[in-house]
Amino acid sequence: MSMKTKTFLVLFLSVSIIFPSLIEAVGKDELILITNTRDGTISVISRTTNEVIKTINAGKKSNRISLSNDKQKAFIINDGSPFVRILDLKDFSFKKSARVGRDPYNLAFGKNGKFAYFVNTYSDNLSVFNLKTQKIHTVFKHGGNNPVNIKISRDGKYAYIANELSEDVSVVNLQSFSIIKQIESGHYTEGIDITENGEKLYISNGERNSFSIVDTKLNVIIQTINLKDEPHDLLLTPNNEFLYITLPHINTVEIFSTKNHKLAASVKQGIRPDLIAFTPDGKLAYITNRDSKEVYVMDAIQHKNLKKIKVGNGPHGVLVIPNWNKKNHKKVSKHQSKK
Repeated sequence: MSMKTKTFLVLFLSVSIIFPSLIEAVGKDELILITNTRDGTISVISRTTNEVIKTINAGKKSNRISLSNDKQKAFIINDGSPFVRILDLKDFSFKKSARVGRDPYNLAFGKNGKFAYFVNTYSDNLSVFNLKTQKIHTVFKHGGNNPVNIKISRDGKYAYIANELSEDVSVVNLQSFSIIKQIESGHYTEGIDITENGEKLYISNGERNSFSIVDTKLNVIIQTINLKDEPHDLLLTPNNEFLYITLPHINTVEIFSTKNHKLAASVKQGIRPDLIAFTPDGKLAYITNRDSKEVYVMDAIQHKNLKKIKVGNGPHGVLVIPNWNKKNHKKVSKHQSKK
């Protein structure tokens, strides 16, 4: 084989690996999307290769990212914009954008697929967005100041909204749009998550250097656990056996057992670990490290670092796309073969 032929084959294989058809990539792999806030891009990472296979322009200050219930679209919030950008995951192109509030910062999808809920940080309210009409259904004053995070209960009846500056979590009835309670928390509360059975809510207590467990039937804190430093994000593993918490000021992720709420592991990161996402099988965790321009891949069973991946500037939002398109692609192929 000549040197030119070898060179051609190497280049061909490299291009095939780095820029595969995204439909084929999703069909064979799980993809991880990272929003790089400072350069306005999204890095697309392959779970199989742990490499960035594509970079997408996502607009200025691309921040939070969330997967629609049908797993065919990703909704991206850009800081300072009243619009959400909707990314079509079939070909990874932006098809549309929609106005969702004055200053949206985070979102969650309702369980019935009818609404998406956006917290508007500086206007201190909740936008209820109709996914069918692509318009705001209503705007609700939820009682907190500087909302930054929202989670929906497993039955879809309640929203839990973390408020940074009023130092509380709002519990909202989504049927009547009424405030049930304001649960006191720590300054700069951001991370919240709910157990699969809906019985417990976990809250990060910001400058109090702790996290709390809430009994959701009574909406009262039943236990508070001290941390080594100020927490930012927290997230339960898919099996709900462990709680991952980022401590950005000491560049660490702490992992707690949910059985006894004892520290199971403390794992060093890059610089300023931020948000967390797990693969659906619960085997891997992806942690954005905002100031070192990295994503850390962690073994979520043994709680240890596996690899760090260089991405764009200011990685923040993180989203795992499940292997949904493989079946969809097969159906399309089968349908086409009948013609």
